[in-house]
Amino acid sequence: MADGSTRFNAADVSEKKLQLYFYDSREWITRLSVWLSQANHIFHRLQVIDNYTDYVVVAGVAFEVKILPSGVTLPKGYLFLCPPSAFQTGSSSLSWPDSPAYWSLDPLGVERLTAEEATRLGFPSFSLRTSIFGHSWDASVYAGLRQFHAAKGFDPDSQDVARHLGYPLYELSGKIDVPFAHR
Repeated sequence: MADGSTRFNAADVSEKKLQLYFYDSREWITRLSVWLSQANHIFHRLQVIDNYTDYVVVAGVAFEVKILPSGVTLPKGYLFLCPPSAFQTGSSSLSWPDSPAYWSLDPLGVERLTAEEATRLGFPSFSLRTSIFGHSWDASVYAGLRQFHAAKGFDPDSQDVARHLGYPLYELSGKIDVPFAHR
């Protein structure tokens, strides 16, 4: 639709999953490079010495609206999904909007049905689910990075590699208490 929303005929979405993925392969490669250039610095600051696979670089996020089975023929109407831009709360942050999906009898979606009205008319309810996709590495990868950075003349416990490459520098929050920040 003109505002970026998506409209479905009610009959076309019975018991379906509708997913919106936020993933950009170019951004993922950059995020990966930024992390690997200073991961050992972060681990050093947090005093992390094992369980490296607990630390994940986020590759993407999926938001899923699942239409729950209603067991009845759906009335004529429309399902509206908000535009993807409504999920972005900042340059690198996402969140469910207040009203990600709603039913309407109006083809333009101006007159939204409340959840109670929709249920009373026979429209199914939805369940919302968020999935985060990422990648982690074991200790051998970080040990290899440490050796490689040192061999190139960088201090692996510093952010010198990231600075040299012109990457943004990670900062630890002032609200965490090292060494328990990673938990």
